[in-house]
Amino acid sequence: MTDKTQMEYYFEFPASYGFQGDTYVLLMTIPGRTLTRVLSSDNFGHALDRSQREINKTRVKKFHDYLVNSVETKTAFIIPPLVGNCDCDIEFEPFGNTNVGIVRFPMDAEIKLFDGQHRAAGISDFCRNHSTSVSIPLMLTQKLPLKVRQQFFSDINNNVSKPSAAINMTYNRRDTVAQSMVSFLSTHELFSVITDFEHNVVPAKSELWISFKALSDATTKFSVSKGKEVSKGDIYDIWEAWLSLTAIKDLHHSVSPAEYKRDYIQFHAVMINAFGYAIQELLKHRPVQGVVLMIEELASKSTSLELENFFEISNWGGICANTDKERPTVIASIPAQKAAGQRLAIAIQQTSFKPEVA
Repeated sequence: MTDKTQMEYYFEFPASYGFQGDTYVLLMTIPGRTLTRVLSSDNFGHALDRSQREINKTRVKKFHDYLVNSVETKTAFIIPPLVGNCDCDIEFEPFGNTNVGIVRFPMDAEIKLFDGQHRAAGISDFCRNHSTSVSIPLMLTQKLPLKVRQQFFSDINNNVSKPSAAINMTYNRRDTVAQSMVSFLSTHELFSVITDFEHNVVPAKSELWISFKALSDATTKFSVSKGKEVSKGDIYDIWEAWLSLTAIKDLHHSVSPAEYKRDYIQFHAVMINAFGYAIQELLKHRPVQGVVLMIEELASKSTSLELENFFEISNWGGICANTDKERPTVIASIPAQKAAGQRLAIAIQQTSFKPEVA
């Protein structure tokens, strides 16, 4: 008769193995619904006793919502591998003379992640409430000491450079405002040669003038007005008027961006976002085309000297610039953007860069 105290129960999953340096690594695919049974939490105790940071519920919800939205809208989604360590030996049974086969480890084994804990928690939440099947790639080491696992956590997070928000927005097909702007800007005769789609802040040595992120963020501020979406055509007309307002049509041929932006503010992200706030405010009281006409009138009736005086950084002290030092510097905070937007909205309303005399 079998001694029940000696019986063990195992998980079995298809997998492959390989080496990274001297580290033996197994890569397997497991059903999402088994994830909470396979993994052990590494979210408690002192930081020195863990190989992971504490769970951030906001990040968990973000990944959970990503999966939910993808399933509900029937769009493709991707789950990067979770990376962890098993505290015991993992059996591997190959298929013939290959590195592909079946892994087998006890159900009471401790598997702790050192990368992907927020994804794992988001997946678990998703699987509890949705019937959609998901397969989870899981990369495992085995019997690594805590200090090695902590080092791997640090290595992963130190050596991976997070992409800029600008290029994320450029590639994100789920962001309808950003994608509409990508289509417009990339095919526009002028915007296509002055817009940086990759960097949040245009590098100093770049020949590009404005960041796509700033343009997209500004557009989001007025893309919905009075509870209704502003049409693509109207949004494009607003940005066409902005080209005239900022005089970029002439400037980009005659001066380098870095040189010009040392003294003038209209192509800095703070002022592009301020334009978004200004349009947002103006659309509360006027139709889009009325606002477009006011911008065009302001641009056509103002001299180049008036425009330069208005957008000179030194003239924005206390609003969105620090003018206490010899060379003024731009302040890019949201309060600064809103304050600059108010001033810009007044100029557009008055169709004059000169302050109205009481």
